Parts: sequence; structure tokens; C-alpha cells
Amino acid sequence: MKSLIKKLANTDAGMLLRNSLNLRPVYLKHFEKNYPISVSDAFLWRTDNGYKTKFKYADILNLFYNLKNSWVELHFYNKKNELIKTERVNNINLSNELEISSKYLNNLKDYGTFYIYHFSEKTETLSNKDVISNRCYLGYSQNNNLYSFVHGNTLGKFTNIFSKANILTDIVKTSLFQNHKYTIQKYFKNFDKIELFFSNPTSKIIKFSTENRDFQLKPNNSLLVEVKSHLITIKSNCLFLRPTVFTYKGQYMDVHHS
Repeated sequence: MKSLIKKLANTDAGMLLRNSLNLRPVYLKHFEKNYPISVSDAFLWRTDNGYKTKFKYADILNLFYNLKNSWVELHFYNKKNELIKTERVNNINLSNELEISSKYLNNLKDYGTFYIYHFSEKTETLSNKDVISNRCYLGYSQNNNLYSFVHGNTLGKFTNIFSKANILTDIVKTSLFQNHKYTIQKYFKNFDKIELFFSNPTSKIIKFSTENRDFQLKPNNSLLVEVKSHLITIKSNCLFLRPTVFTYKGQYMDVHHS
């Protein structure tokens, strides 16, 4: 009987109920796959307001598994989760860099998310339980000033490392109610401007509120929100909603995860 209850509690419906009742909530998905997978954060790209984005990533399969001739795919989406660009990069180096400018995205001046997946036809050093996650580094430059860097912030999507499977989401779990609170661990005083970048890492509609304002994000959509409070608390039905933070003071801009 106990094993049956435990099994039911770990189903999608069971986890949703646990999260809604705040009863031993489950924040992130348990991977129960019989093949190695590549997991990507929901990375933010910006080309709005004079921004360009620099993306640094490593050849994880070569570094840690000694697998040669692997490749990566980059999938770019606009803020409405519409696919706008796909790029396959072969013969990658141990360390790689990509500048994402408006020109790179066909003169698009906006923001959105992108994902990176590592693939290989060789798997002799991989086990079926391996999870390849490249958290990477992102740099943001406004008006050609120095880049401010931050690493990946939210696990977004995953797929089979053999490049023959669908891309899946819902690593981050949700609740039926906005019963999860998160306070950003920074005191936002004496800044001229504060922006929070939210990305919905799920296939569900996410509702959240901050500064007595209510917001709604459709599946895998993204949103920039300007805030003014010194202390910022987010109330949401998403159990791991962690915005990327942009702060401005005079001519200086800084970015960090929350």
C-alpha cells in the first residue's frame, strides 16, 4: 500500500496536488529516462534598446566524456515562443563564443529565449542515466559598453542526446494556486532602473504577482518587467520562477541571476 501511494504521489497529477497543498512540494522534474539527455537553460537574448548578447559555451561531451565530433544546436525563440532561428554548429572547440546581435537575428530588436543542445552519435562513455547540462555564460552589453556576465538561471527544455527525439519541457513544476513566494536576495536601493526578465519554463500558463501587479505568462513565453521596490517578492504558481535581474545606475548596467 505504501509503495502504491508513493508511486501515485510521484505522478504528474500527484506532484501537482502536492505542490498545490504545499505538501512536500516537488520543484524540479525527476528524470526517469533510459537514454542520456541534453538539458538546456532558458537563456535570455536581448537586442532591444541598444543591447547585444554574448554566449559562451563549452564542449561538455569532449571535456567530461572524451567524445569527439559532437555538435550543438541552438534554437532561438521570440518572447511569444515562436521559433525564429535554428543553428547547428559542427566541429566545436572546447570553448566557444557567439555574439547575438540584431543583425544575427535578421535585424530583430527585441528579446526572447534560446536553448542549446549537445548531440553525439557516439555514446560508449555515456550511461543511460547521464544528464548533460551546460549552464553556460551570457554577457550583456548596452550601447557597446563592457559586457556584464551571468550564468544560466532556469532549466527549460531537454531532449535525447541522439538528436532523434522530441524536445520536452516541464522540468520545473507548477501548482494550481499562487501559493509559492520568493524574495530576491538583494536590496534594490539607489538604482535608477530595475528590470526583471521572466521566462516560463513550463508548458502551462504561469501566473505571478509582484508590487501588487498581476502578470500571466503563456507556455515558454518571456517577459521583461520594470520594478521600483527596494525588496522584491514574487508570488507565483510556478515553483522555480527566478528572474534575471538588470540594474542601472547612471551610465552603468549590471546583470545577475536571482
